[in-house]
Amino acid sequence: MKDKRKQWYFIFFLIGIISFPLGLFLGENVFGLEGVSTVYFILLTFSILFTIGLYFSKLRSLGFAFKALAISFITLFLIFGAFFMWSAHEHYYAKAIFIDKLHDIPSEYVNITEKELEEYPALKKATSGNECIKFDEDSWYLKVHPDEWKRTADFLSEKGSYIIKVGEEYYRVRFATA
Repeated sequence: MKDKRKQWYFIFFLIGIISFPLGLFLGENVFGLEGVSTVYFILLTFSILFTIGLYFSKLRSLGFAFKALAISFITLFLIFGAFFMWSAHEHYYAKAIFIDKLHDIPSEYVNITEKELEEYPALKKATSGNECIKFDEDSWYLKVHPDEWKRTADFLSEKGSYIIKVGEEYYRVRFATA
């Protein structure tokens, strides 16, 4: 009897593991859920899998059910935590400078000199289009380190505009996470 319980505890451990990716995949790709709705769907998936597992285990003691729930839920909770820690890390390092080349002369803009561009290499690369990922001929972005991203954003904020003139070209500069 104890071996059977151990096997089922292992199965409930797997249910905790499987619930997260299955719920995430189905919620986002099949049902088109986003944000908190996806988390609720993952918990619904967990509940359904747990109930199915409990039914097929045919072990009807309350102690077994609570232990199985604890094993499954703690496993699911640890996977949630690991996923969100990884997401936060990726979000912090996924910074980009978006550039839109303007063809009309804007009413308000700031001039950026060559000397200033040398002090802000990320802005120089972004406006030149070098090493950038292009959307089209007039729109692209450059992934940058978070410190350089913030330094460049602060510089343009101090200048008073995110529409700039470099040489004879005009650009709209946006800062976002990529």
